[in-house]
Amino acid sequence: MRQLLQTLASPLADNTPQTAPFVYVTALHSEAGLTRSLAGITLISRELGFNRDTETLYSGDAQSATFHAVHRDSAVSLAVEVCPPRQTVSIAVAGVDDETTYQLFLEADARLFGCC
Repeated sequence: MRQLLQTLASPLADNTPQTAPFVYVTALHSEAGLTRSLAGITLISRELGFNRDTETLYSGDAQSATFHAVHRDSAVSLAVEVCPPRQTVSIAVAGVDDETTYQLFLEADARLFGCC
C-alpha cells in the first residue's frame, strides 16, 4: 500500500513550477450563417498556423459549433464558437507564453473579426 501511495504521489512531488496558461478572449455580433462562418474560420486559422489537431464540435441541434486547433509552431490553441441563433462569434487563444499567445490572439482577432 505504501508503495502504491508513493507511486501516485510522485508526480505531485515534482518541484517544477506550474504556471496557468494565458487566455485572451473576444466576441462580436454576427449575422453570418454557420456553414459560411466555419469555412472562413477554417481557412483563416490555417493561414495563421493553427492547423494541428483541428476539430469542429457541433451542438446537439447542429445550429452552432465550436472550432478548435493547435498552432503548428507554438504551444498555443485557438477556439472559435459560432452561434447563429444568438448571432455571436467568440474566439479564445490560450498558451503558456504570454507574448506569443497575445501576438497570435491579435493576429486571429484582426483576421477573423477585422476592424470592428
